[in-house]
Amino acid sequence: MASPEGSLTSGQFEIMQLLWESKDGLTVVEIWETIGVDRDVSRTTILNQVDRLEKRGWLERNKVEGVFRYRPTVDRESTESKLAADFLTEFFDGSATSLVLSLLGSKRISRNEIKRLKALLEKPEKGQS
Repeated sequence: MASPEGSLTSGQFEIMQLLWESKDGLTVVEIWETIGVDRDVSRTTILNQVDRLEKRGWLERNKVEGVFRYRPTVDRESTESKLAADFLTEFFDGSATSLVLSLLGSKRISRNEIKRLKALLEKPEKGQS
């Protein structure tokens, strides 16, 4: 299947996260009930978001025992990579360095995260010794 159209809003990403965690897919009601635990949202809002995600190719639906169950058409890793790349382009002119520097300056990055970043930076790239 071709890549899904467009990007994701935060609400749509929240739905995708639930679906990535689900083995058998979820119904609109199951999505709504899960999201409703943390915030007030109408069933119609969830239905509209799921419908848009399906029309744009992010989700597929299958009828199981009389109800539609939705599943993602893309994996989490490639979606998160695309969203991160889009974010870098839109807000940091494509510069990962600028993003990291802004996080360091805002104190929103922990010492453990800094250690992980250092380890990644010191790790040799594939094909280099």
